[in-house]
Amino acid sequence: MYRISTESLYGSIWSRPGLELKYRVMATLTAAAIQLAAPQVRAQVRNALNVGITPEELIEICMMITFYGGIPAAYSALAVTREVFEERGIDVTLPETFDPSVAPETLYERGIAKHQELMPDVFGFHPTEPTPVEHDLDVLMQEYLWGAIWTRPGLDMKSRIVCSLAARVVKGQFDLSVRRMIEGALRYGFSQTEIMEVGMQLAFYIGVLPARAFMHIANTVFRSPEFAQPEDDKR
Repeated sequence: MYRISTESLYGSIWSRPGLELKYRVMATLTAAAIQLAAPQVRAQVRNALNVGITPEELIEICMMITFYGGIPAAYSALAVTREVFEERGIDVTLPETFDPSVAPETLYERGIAKHQELMPDVFGFHPTEPTPVEHDLDVLMQEYLWGAIWTRPGLDMKSRIVCSLAARVVKGQFDLSVRRMIEGALRYGFSQTEIMEVGMQLAFYIGVLPARAFMHIANTVFRSPEFAQPEDDKR
């Protein structure tokens, strides 16, 4: 195990070009948190601080996990993050960013606008007309995931996309959701190499099969008419 983790993981994957080190840490932290792997969360929070990721950014990554990994995973990650801050003597006080007086309708409109930066058709993941219950969930996602979390300060848009892609590697069986976020990342300016490296980075953290499934979906997106490039046939 030591040789696998040292030679294959740190020697061959963490040192690969194509994705900045800080994004590798963010992706790995997201995956560990969603898996409720507290020791790995602790290790990646320490790694993040060592490579210059700020405490504010770490807290925002935990906030992103709320919708992609669930509230238990987010609370667990926040608790471990706080422990690391305390052991290093880091005192973090974030400004109040959520205004409870903002009407849900305003959050919804804000969420739709942010969502459309990546995906023009924000409801394109529905193969059929949603039921009333599904519609209620969609509304909550637009209000609170996109309207309240994706619009928060403290973490830039590219970092949020990396966290979202990492979450989809962990939950790789949701083909259409994975595809749409990859499309959004490409529209935002990610290179195909950066997207593939997110999958490569997480292969040893979530398993080779989900990582390979993510890469397969990514390659089908790269070959689609909107994103195809001349070198795609060599991939």
